[in-house]
Amino acid sequence: MQKFPFGQISMLGVVTIAAYGTWFYTFGVLLDPILEDTGWPERWVSGAFALSAAGGGLLAPLAGRLLDRYRSRVLFLAAALLSSSGLLLASAATTLPLFVLGGVVGGASLSAFGFYHVTQTTAVRVAPHATTRAIAVLTIYGAFASTIYLPVAAALVQATDWRTTLRILVVATTLVLLLATVVVKENVDRTPKQRGDSFRQSLARTAVRRYAIATAGVGVASGVILVYQVPLMTAAGLPLTTAAALAGARGMAQLGGRVPLTWMVDRLGARASLQLAFAAVGVGVLLLAATSGIAIGLVFVVIAGFGIGATSPLQGIYASQLFRPERLGSSMGMISMIFGLSTAAGPAAVGVLADLTGNRWWGIVIGAVAAAMATALMGSAADVPNDTAVE
Repeated sequence: MQKFPFGQISMLGVVTIAAYGTWFYTFGVLLDPILEDTGWPERWVSGAFALSAAGGGLLAPLAGRLLDRYRSRVLFLAAALLSSSGLLLASAATTLPLFVLGGVVGGASLSAFGFYHVTQTTAVRVAPHATTRAIAVLTIYGAFASTIYLPVAAALVQATDWRTTLRILVVATTLVLLLATVVVKENVDRTPKQRGDSFRQSLARTAVRRYAIATAGVGVASGVILVYQVPLMTAAGLPLTTAAALAGARGMAQLGGRVPLTWMVDRLGARASLQLAFAAVGVGVLLLAATSGIAIGLVFVVIAGFGIGATSPLQGIYASQLFRPERLGSSMGMISMIFGLSTAAGPAAVGVLADLTGNRWWGIVIGAVAAAMATALMGSAADVPNDTAVE
């Protein structure tokens, strides 16, 4: 029996924590300090995050193809170089265009080359004899990203400023990515280029189309939570440190959606489990409107944490039922792109409406409607095996 490579999977888990935490999760804490320090329009500051998420999503299929042909070392080196260059530029920017450029380059590179579509694929290749366990351990590590980064970022911002905070986080992430290039050693078969566009062909099937649209909906709702959870809770009356702590606890509560994963799938199936997760994300959005005290905040933590925590691994499980195994990587890259673009769209829309109306509560409406759409679509999608007809 082969020994489980716990050290390498743990390293991938730390990469996941750093990649998600440095910009994707921390941005919501940095948003108000950036606005107060610079006076820049919120729609453009939020737009930097939105464009970085969109760029990372657009690059996800490329990352998947690179992983099919090369070791993860190439992607981690690219992430270290590009993210540090971009985000350090953003931290030093005294003009809005430079901030947007740095945020987009840095955030997009972390998203494209360090998020789950990369680390989960690498984990499977590191532990081909124990893929389920590898993904389970990896996603449990990933649940700690916001738990660690949100309160740390809030404390650093209050002790220093947003620029110093971002620099500290960037340096730490760069060191993690460089260490991963040494520690992680997977075997990669250089597979020949597949004929045709399997994902586009798969869209001819109703279940795949519904899943793609549902992914977009839950991406919008998740983006609203990730960027605006702290600002909306503070607008509801909570102090910044309390709001950041609850947001971090929400990340920790993602374990509630991952620990019982096998039990849920065995009893409900992957599709129904995803539907439940999407519904929980929607309820989490609605709860943000009422989070003026600790009690409701804790309810938000549990429900939104479960929904977001369960969504990521369940997406991979459900996708494995929809797409052929030999083309799962490219198809997951496309799903990741859809999720990334929609995650960008939600906060971008809220930022524009906030500037126009002076009201951030549009985030509640946008997020809740998008999550409801995603939940409804998953309710009518069929559980189907891999599409063996795709050639």
